Amino acid sequence: MNSQQFPSQQILCRPEAFWFGDPEAPLMGWYHPAHQREAGGSRKCGVVLCAPFGHEYMVAYRSYRHLAERLARAGFDVLFFDYRNTGDAADQAGNRILQWQQDICTASQTLRDIAQVSQIALFGLRLGALLAASVTQDCKASAFIGLAPVISGRAYSRELRVLRTMGATSSATETDSTRQVSEDELTGYIFDADMRASLGKLDMMNMTVPACPVLLIARDDVSAQEEKLCAHWQDAGVPVTLSSTPGYAAMMPGDAYESVLPDEILHEIVSWLSPAFPIGSKTVMPSVPKETRKILNTGQVQIEEKLVFFSGYSGVLTLPVQAITPHLPAVLLCNIGANHRVGTHRLYVRFARALAQAGFPVLRFDKAGIGYSKPTPQDRENDVYADSGVDDIQHAMHFMENSVYCEGFVVAGLCSGAYFAYLSALKDVRVRGVVLMNQLVFEWHEGDTITARKQESIKSTHFYVKAVRNLHTWKRLFKGEIKLRQIMRKLSARVAKRLSNISQALIGKLVQNHHFLGKVARQFRQLDARGVEIMLIMDAGDASVDLMTENLGRHGALLGDSERIRLSIFKGADHTFTPLWAQQYVSDLLVSHLQARFLPASATKAE
Repeated sequence: MNSQQFPSQQILCRPEAFWFGDPEAPLMGWYHPAHQREAGGSRKCGVVLCAPFGHEYMVAYRSYRHLAERLARAGFDVLFFDYRNTGDAADQAGNRILQWQQDICTASQTLRDIAQVSQIALFGLRLGALLAASVTQDCKASAFIGLAPVISGRAYSRELRVLRTMGATSSATETDSTRQVSEDELTGYIFDADMRASLGKLDMMNMTVPACPVLLIARDDVSAQEEKLCAHWQDAGVPVTLSSTPGYAAMMPGDAYESVLPDEILHEIVSWLSPAFPIGSKTVMPSVPKETRKILNTGQVQIEEKLVFFSGYSGVLTLPVQAITPHLPAVLLCNIGANHRVGTHRLYVRFARALAQAGFPVLRFDKAGIGYSKPTPQDRENDVYADSGVDDIQHAMHFMENSVYCEGFVVAGLCSGAYFAYLSALKDVRVRGVVLMNQLVFEWHEGDTITARKQESIKSTHFYVKAVRNLHTWKRLFKGEIKLRQIMRKLSARVAKRLSNISQALIGKLVQNHHFLGKVARQFRQLDARGVEIMLIMDAGDASVDLMTENLGRHGALLGDSERIRLSIFKGADHTFTPLWAQQYVSDLLVSHLQARFLPASATKAE
């Protein structure tokens, strides 16, 4: 009897990734089935998790996954999904705010169909809360939860534009119109006039009030308008619970690796929802989604994307629809810090789809402790420099060798992803190429922390040369806001290191021997001798340039004159290539480099 009711514990408990919605522009979602055995049945209520926008989505991703897991353990069926033009979902032209409202309705109906639930609750953080609130009646929602909700779209738009001004990157090529940050982008994401106009029309104080119970959880870092909204909705007859449970600020730091799970908030959400949707006596088996591959139209070339799972890891395999050209390597994209597989500003989605259009099979996956992959062997999450990173990449190589036709690998990454790409190339002879973007570390030791490294580090020498000519710098210096001694000590050490590198380069030309070189330079020479194609991509103002100079000499002088080593340094971006022009520039650079190094000459000419 039990075996019929619960035929597979794996099906009942394991999250399932799948495509859904419009076949021309499918959405990607994670379905978390209710843990019926653990909860004692299903609550006949599905919860749709509506994501925030941009950087907030990246930072909150881990907390969303944990909320989905806790709700599922409590007996709720849950769908956490990506809107069009975000995350893993397909891209489609149109007004993004209107698209995302439609996508919430599509996700709600999909969850009803999969889980056979009669009721839907909507949860949203920041912009996700505003979008969800605007469609509660369209979705026939039975409950709404807003965490630190954006109440006024117009005010939020102003806030984002101020953020853009504060974080703007000044380009050294200001006369080049192709390298300007336009009004239609924001911290690496599209934020065009249609979005701004539609967002400005959304206001919780003026929209139709939800016809369901509401839980509002106020942010704990600044004073917002949750109390005013609560009073307004209560006056309209809506049963509203206003909470001041802390946890928002710690969950939403500047970088994903610093994000702290808001345990109290997650517990409160589950506790508030559960009494409203008691567990039913009759169990209905969910129809587990199976749509894990889709053909995407990207310009003139179609590509295929598959949602894949191997050895406890989750990823997206992006392939050309046409047969893969013989002798090509597969490309592996390694996580940027604690950001999941889409990469900051969806950078890895852009790279993977562009490379697949050029004929390469590409896997962007989450290493252990990131996204939906298993924890590290030490049972940790968000451990950016975990020792298991190289093993994770080797598992990915083994999966690719058994999944697609490829001859060796190109391992690419930005920041910490570059570090693991570098280590993998040193360890594994299957690596035929590495692409190292703004790499900040060549060695990481047990006990090192990112926080300590940040405190000890300074900006690039290029940055300080420019800053000396800026009056604002001198004002900050006289106010005591600049750690002058630390900066001078570090710069002096850089000068000494560069002098040492110059002497090494001179000796190398005289005696033709690599053994006197520093460890990192010797390792690069070893990769070169093994035939590995090496590309280093850096923004001129990034500290990675100084790390490269300290270890490999100015302009990589200690690397020698090998044709297999390419160094590309350009100006005007930042560490994660935030401006849209920089993202496109690096994407084009990556594609052209790999085509030149690995595609047959005849195939390149044909294009």
